[in-house]
Amino acid sequence: MGELHVFQPVNPEEIETGPYKFVGEKILITAADGSKVNTMCATWGGVGYIWDKRVTFVFARKGRYTSELINASGEYSISFMNQEKYRGTLKYLQMVSGRDEDKIANSRLNINYDNGIPFIDEAREIITCKVLYQREFDEDALIDDEIKKKFYSEGSYHILFIGEVKNILLR
Repeated sequence: MGELHVFQPVNPEEIETGPYKFVGEKILITAADGSKVNTMCATWGGVGYIWDKRVTFVFARKGRYTSELINASGEYSISFMNQEKYRGTLKYLQMVSGRDEDKIANSRLNINYDNGIPFIDEAREIITCKVLYQREFDEDALIDDEIKKKFYSEGSYHILFIGEVKNILLR
């Protein structure tokens, strides 16, 4: 008789570490085009492995200023902030557009660079990335109608960016 394998079902929301961490921590996605730098607050994204490369995947709506800067530069960073310490800052960054004001300066955050890729200097961890793939969500490809209703009732879809991890910076 072979080895007996017993599996226990686990609620994904109960796993707090590793690749199964499904907690919606707010991250800052930062990009630049020349002297223009912007950051946006996001809760969707992840890390993985594809095309023999370590990658991140992030999502930004098509009309977002940061999406335009990622498209122009082909690079972005993900900054992981102390959620308690920067709670008000993260909320502010969600509410304003970098097109209308210098929201990084107004939030009293500082920009630093890793090989030309901007990141938020106050972050506890940073991942810098080079874009390998991007694609706007296709309404016809969304199978779950509840997702369409909940997130895309106005027809403004996200762009998926897959970025090769260039560097990880830790404090």
